[in-house]
Amino acid sequence: MTSPSRPAGTRVFAVLLALSAGCLIPQSVDPENTRPHTIPRVDLKRLPDYLLKPQMPLYPRGPNESPKCHCVLSFDNPPLKIIADDPTVNIEGRLFVDYDLAVPTSQRRIDTRLLLGSFQSSETVRDLIPVLTIDADQFGLTPNANVVHVFEFVLAEQQGFAADTVSPPQRATNEGWDSSILKFSVVVLPPDASRPTCLDQLVPPQTQICSP
Repeated sequence: MTSPSRPAGTRVFAVLLALSAGCLIPQSVDPENTRPHTIPRVDLKRLPDYLLKPQMPLYPRGPNESPKCHCVLSFDNPPLKIIADDPTVNIEGRLFVDYDLAVPTSQRRIDTRLLLGSFQSSETVRDLIPVLTIDADQFGLTPNANVVHVFEFVLAEQQGFAADTVSPPQRATNEGWDSSILKFSVVVLPPDASRPTCLDQLVPPQTQICSP
């Protein structure tokens, strides 16, 4: 995506010393009201194969599962790549499930990720760390093979998000700012006698986690 051109005479540069690289890197420090705002987005060219499927199955636990263990979907191999044309800005990602304007309880974000900007790097692609994890227990999703849950990961500059009460609640952006959305679907499966634990017939990105 090509960034909008800047008005003449508005660009200001600060030359910062990159100690690790031993070179000088020019960084834009334009005022917020003159520089074009970044629209952060997931790099679709490097999207893991499992996110290209119509829906992902999550099998939290089998009938013989240890009470200390269950499975989650973990987007860590590899982590999602986030493109942000301005490496200096903070990027915020907000995760929603089954968002519905007619159901206020569905409008709360269930997870948040913050990627801090840096004046020490010119990289425009960042790893989403900590990685996204879909945990049916944590998000209160009851196993039901007939229910498809729609997740939306909304990305914007941190300062671009509007107040939570602005519609659509918790995901609106201020005037002059924009967001992008990664959408994917998950089916939470109930215990199955043919799969004693969630490690049986394990399919990425499902992985098992256990408490001490």
